[in-house]
Amino acid sequence: MKMETEAPTDIGLRYFGKMTAAISHELKNSLAIINENAGLMEDLSLMAKRGQQLDPQRVEDLSGRVIKQVQRADTIVKKMNRLAHSVDDPIKEIDVADLLAFTMELGKKSVSSLGVDLQMTPPESPVRINANPFLVMNLFWEVMGYACTRVNGAPCITISIVRNAGGVELVFAPVSDAGHDGFSFDQAPFSGLASCLKAEILALADRKALVLTLPETV
Repeated sequence: MKMETEAPTDIGLRYFGKMTAAISHELKNSLAIINENAGLMEDLSLMAKRGQQLDPQRVEDLSGRVIKQVQRADTIVKKMNRLAHSVDDPIKEIDVADLLAFTMELGKKSVSSLGVDLQMTPPESPVRINANPFLVMNLFWEVMGYACTRVNGAPCITISIVRNAGGVELVFAPVSDAGHDGFSFDQAPFSGLASCLKAEILALADRKALVLTLPETV
């Protein structure tokens, strides 16, 4: 059955919503831990008011847990801030490895729920392209999601970044052949997004790899 291709705006909104929901869930976890430890500190305070001696080590441990979660929440907010600002510029210079690493970081819980470990092999020197950061992140995410459903053998996919004459290639391997069941990337829901970025996606059976190619300038 042919899959319906989605417009880049629709697929982008879905991606933004999914990542925002994941970030808010992380923040909620940190706030829950902070709240729990604040309650314990309040209990210690009440015990002290009743004349019971405070255990300095326990107070230090509780304070340390709160500080750790505040630092964690600050890191999460910075991720959310970077995601939000990725839509600021319609086109800008992108460090491909840096943006891929950020995309992997944002989606690591969703990927791990599929039982797949994603690893990146960065290029020997920075590879940069000129494109829309948010759309590129969105495409990275869609291709990663597809690759994770076609793991060949061990549940681990390595993404290698390779400069080519016209731009950059991202090689996902090992991934089973996408062509043997008649599937075409022209039919994929994210084909409109790939077309918008002038990207090409190929499944190479002989290399057991999926190759995403992006031009130097979109």
